[in-house]
Amino acid sequence: MNQQYWDRLAKNFAGRVFEIAGGETNGALAATVKKLSRRYKTAGDFGCGAGGTTPLLATYFDEVIAIDYAKKLLRRAQKRVQTDNVRFLTADLSAKKPPAVTVDAAFCINALLHPNAKKRRRITETVYACTRRGGAALVVAPALESYLRTYQVLVACRVAQGQGRKKAVRSVAPLAQKEVHSLVEGIVDVGGTPTKHYMHDELVQQLADAGFAVATVARVEFPWSEVLDDLPQDLQKFRPWDWLAVASK
Repeated sequence: MNQQYWDRLAKNFAGRVFEIAGGETNGALAATVKKLSRRYKTAGDFGCGAGGTTPLLATYFDEVIAIDYAKKLLRRAQKRVQTDNVRFLTADLSAKKPPAVTVDAAFCINALLHPNAKKRRRITETVYACTRRGGAALVVAPALESYLRTYQVLVACRVAQGQGRKKAVRSVAPLAQKEVHSLVEGIVDVGGTPTKHYMHDELVQQLADAGFAVATVARVEFPWSEVLDDLPQDLQKFRPWDWLAVASK
């Protein structure tokens, strides 16, 4: 998860990295962005990547600053978002010194993914430092509970196809052992990359440690097709999700 990785990914970013702003099924992210825009005028898209959330922010906020450290991704975002109210900035959010940016509302959408805890902490602290006093932050992060639930659903799917439950569990267990790099740290495999996932209370604690006061934590749901193929309809009632935390400074 370094700059070279994201630069290599830039060309086919949309096809290889799921963008929650365009793929959510319950509208939680879009509704919260709209709600925050009624109170705040400037927004920061911290770790904007290829600009998956930037167009949504540009629709509702007077000014948007989109920040990432992968130049190729930023160029992709600039081609995607060609509006006068968006400014793009190259910066390493995990550096000791935060960029000279201050916004009313900070958005960090699936950017706290690095397997290194120190880097995640610094990114969170950077978001806090760049949020004005009295401002707000919206953070979306992968849910560890949702990721682990996928293995249970996979077992249920195989049982529905006629496999005995014990055999189904035994067949899924090696996959879980391979993909879960560290259950204690919440580091799991996503597309071949070790990626941090969060438990509910863990995300709240990380934001609180940076100085934020967390107000709400909700779910941003997305289709099962993003994690499992050909899932029977009766197993799709409860969708996978990311955490969506709203906090104040």
